[in-house]
Formats: sequence, C-alpha cells, structure tokens
Amino acid sequence: MEKSFLESNFSLVGGESNADCQKRAIKVLKEILNVFRDKKVVIGSHGAVMTLMMGYFDSNYDLNFLHNTSKLDIYRMEFNEQELVSVKRLWSVQIGVRQ
Repeated sequence: MEKSFLESNFSLVGGESNADCQKRAIKVLKEILNVFRDKKVVIGSHGAVMTLMMGYFDSNYDLNFLHNTSKLDIYRMEFNEQELVSVKRLWSVQIGVRQ
C-alpha cells in the first residue's frame, strides 16, 4: 500500500496502479457530477478508491489520511461544478453514529 502511494504508477502483477485507479474513478465521478448537477448523490467505495478520488482534488487526502479512516466512514463532499469546495466527516466510530 505504501509503495503504491509513493509511486502512483506502481502495481502488483495483474493489478491496477493508483494512477490508473484514480483516472478511472475520477472519470466516473466527473460524469456523475455532470449528469446529476445540483442533485445530492450517494457513492459507495472502498477506502483506497475514496482517498484517491479525494486526493485528486486535494493532496492532503493521502496514505496518512487513509490510515486514519475508521474503515467504516462516511464523508460528505460538496462540489461547485467540478470543484471540490468542502469535505465533512459524517461518521464517528467512537459513538457509532452520524455526526
């Protein structure tokens, strides 16, 4: 995992690199943003894919961020067109409910 975040084009044999995964995920996300403009949409994803999508817009969403997720996390990402304007964590593992 660490190597794949340090070297975005690295992949295990038969696997997908983080660069390719991010490209694929962002293409779909941008299509969703276009089709459902001004709508609320829920997207389910694995933590690594979520981090790669978020990291596309803000490099603070990196491996350290992924390691600090609770592996059952809910984030609200707000966009203006295709610009990420805010991110809010909606889940707290300590109390097990939405924040």
